[in-house]
Amino acid sequence: MLYTIRKALVASALSIPFAVSMAASALAAKVNFEVRNNTTVALEYLYISESHLTDWGNDVLGPEQIIQPGGAVGIDFADLSPQICFYDILAIFADEDEVESMQVNVCDNDWYEFYE
Repeated sequence: MLYTIRKALVASALSIPFAVSMAASALAAKVNFEVRNNTTVALEYLYISESHLTDWGNDVLGPEQIIQPGGAVGIDFADLSPQICFYDILAIFADEDEVESMQVNVCDNDWYEFYE
């Protein structure tokens, strides 16, 4: 339970978008984005969708991949349009903890990290 709360608090704090103008976000590119698992639990399912969508879509890790503690995975975005920068992230860990982070700005950040 304590790990769940800490993961959620950390992920929530990281999801707060940085204060930048819309013009700066529109000029940024979302390439080389990485999700890092700096917890003690394997991350088994990862969903990343544009914030304006209502469906999570498919697990971006696929059926054979997980992110081990201390590991990371690169994310390829289907839409490379610089106008779409805000994404929601849902992570499901091996201990069944679920962490949702909303409005993550992937244009202004090179990585997103889960940690305890």
